[in-house]
Amino acid sequence: MASAKRAKMSATLAVISPSTGPVIGAFPHAAFPNVEFIIANDIETFLAHESIGEVSGLVYVAVGGDATLLEKLWPHCPKVAWVHSFFAGVDKLVPFVKSHLMQGRGASVPMTNGKGAFSDSLAEWAMTAILHFNKQMPRVLANRGAQTWDKFVMDTVAGKTLGVVGFGHIGQTTARMAKQGFNMKVIALRNNPDRKSDLADVTYGPADKLKLFEESDFVVCALPGTAATENFCGAAEFAAMKKTSIFISIGRGLAVDEDALAAALMSKSIGGAAVDVFKQEPLPKTSDLWECDNLILTAHNADFTSDYFDLGWSVFAENLTNFVAQKPLVTEISKTAEY
Repeated sequence: MASAKRAKMSATLAVISPSTGPVIGAFPHAAFPNVEFIIANDIETFLAHESIGEVSGLVYVAVGGDATLLEKLWPHCPKVAWVHSFFAGVDKLVPFVKSHLMQGRGASVPMTNGKGAFSDSLAEWAMTAILHFNKQMPRVLANRGAQTWDKFVMDTVAGKTLGVVGFGHIGQTTARMAKQGFNMKVIALRNNPDRKSDLADVTYGPADKLKLFEESDFVVCALPGTAATENFCGAAEFAAMKKTSIFISIGRGLAVDEDALAAALMSKSIGGAAVDVFKQEPLPKTSDLWECDNLILTAHNADFTSDYFDLGWSVFAENLTNFVAQKPLVTEISKTAEY
């Protein structure tokens, strides 16, 4: 009976996740009646399942999932032909990728991520931060609290320059919102400046990084967390910014030198900042960032919307549909670039 059941399955996936909770509550089981899902968060449960040797895909859910299970499952799942990360960021999986997916049988196994699932909400948060500082909301709220009638000059973002560091899906979505919705000029920074986009008025490569910081009224960092991006935005970059410019971080905390940012904010050498991602989360109470009055700080929840889990699984479902149909996967990452 068990073998007959497996024969009808178009794929068997091992999903690394707690078996209960909102993320699994939104899991799209019903959409794939011919796919067998083994959902567990411990190696014993996985190995006890009769179909463990038939697993063709590994799915890692960072919301409570144990990343070490990828390596533990690998020798027991010789048919794996696809690995998926629920999140867009795959920095936690880099050790596994290097040790198992870049050599031996894993070299031919593609890996996908949740790219695009949360770009709209992150772009909205970036625009919220831009408008917060541009419209002087701290002053507006202080006036309301003090019952002060202060008819000051209200600025606009139209015509201002947005610099986007990291022009992937999140960066491009932010650029589109700023350019098409608010008529802003966009400067993009990407590894290959020859890759032009209608969303960017100017495209710089890494060698011209400081130019972007010098010329932008607002800088959005949407970089992934890799060895190449660590502290990519640091003291030199903040020193190059205008005194009125605003720095916004929505990619990975690894890309920002937090001590240098705190120093720039405290000295008022830049106009302000908005940060949603940090190197260590929760942000330690000892961080100087807590003391910066010109900083908007959120707890890595800029993309944590009411449909967060549905959005994440929708990208997974697109990839699974193509995987079963033996078509190209939708969000395949570069294993060497780590994004």
